[in-house]
Amino acid sequence: MTIRQRGKEGICESQFWVDGTFYQFTFNGKGGRPLITSKKQAREKEYELKREIRLGTNHKDSELKNFAKFYDQIYMDYSRKHKTTVSTAFDEQFGKRLVEEFGDKTLNQITPRMIENYLVTLLTTNTRFDRPHSPVTVRRHYNMLNQLFNMANRERLINDNPCRQISRTVLKQLPTWQTRERWLNKYAEDEEDRLFGAFNQYGEHLAAISRIVLNTGIRPPKEVLAIRKEHVNLSDEARYCRVEKGDVLIPPRAVLVAKGKDGKPRVLPLNQTAQKVFRILLADATTGEWLFTNRKDEPIKTIKKGFAAACVRAGIENLRPYDLRHTFATRLLERGIHHYVISAL
Repeated sequence: MTIRQRGKEGICESQFWVDGTFYQFTFNGKGGRPLITSKKQAREKEYELKREIRLGTNHKDSELKNFAKFYDQIYMDYSRKHKTTVSTAFDEQFGKRLVEEFGDKTLNQITPRMIENYLVTLLTTNTRFDRPHSPVTVRRHYNMLNQLFNMANRERLINDNPCRQISRTVLKQLPTWQTRERWLNKYAEDEEDRLFGAFNQYGEHLAAISRIVLNTGIRPPKEVLAIRKEHVNLSDEARYCRVEKGDVLIPPRAVLVAKGKDGKPRVLPLNQTAQKVFRILLADATTGEWLFTNRKDEPIKTIKKGFAAACVRAGIENLRPYDLRHTFATRLLERGIHHYVISAL
């Protein structure tokens, strides 16, 4: 291979042979070619061109070959149209980090080694909360990259997926799921009393949200915070409620989850404790159409900080809002409820 620089600006030119055919590319910023005045960048571009020629993907240069532009214009456009709100939020969150790492590169410039180095580095760095990235979180970055390259392959912008060549040794460090066995009262019988004692001092909303999760199994925080007053039916008669995908029938003494993890609505029955909590919330005229609002009358978006602070005050360690959902399932299991019924709930 030969890299030459020409003129006062030092514009780079590449000359090389592939399978007996001579190729010459001038990186002068014309005809869709990038302007390159660095030999190092020219060698990287030359490697990319050789790879495209061998794979048969040396098509016309397109802006979408740039990682950042493909992510924004193609991947996120698909995510917003076809995925749930929660999944799209994850794509936006992880995408910021991926664009920071690969945004200035074309899709063909990204090699398996680059991806491996990125994943290993992520495992050894801390989050903005000064905690290590969990292997499951790092795996999500890998899964997102894999989806993105598969999509680029379908768009005929590349002809292979570098994620498929990642070392198995690296992937073994990144499980798709880690079992978490934590529920309320696991380590002390008075954990629930201490937790709700801390809530009562500093926030009625946290107590109400936690009671609802403990007695319905609804997912916190997204599902429980998205409940509108019209989604709750405490009467003795069934009624319909309008959601994005049409009308849903809400049976007596039940609550509607308008959009679950899979994007579909579902209905959950309410026991006596849950009915009591919802009755108090529905009577609160200050919250408008939502069950849970902040001081600006806007829907609450998260309970993470408040819940963590309450756990500190109560002297409870390693408990998250989602563990209340685990507690709901654990208590049903202890009462002999069949696991198929628990799964349905």
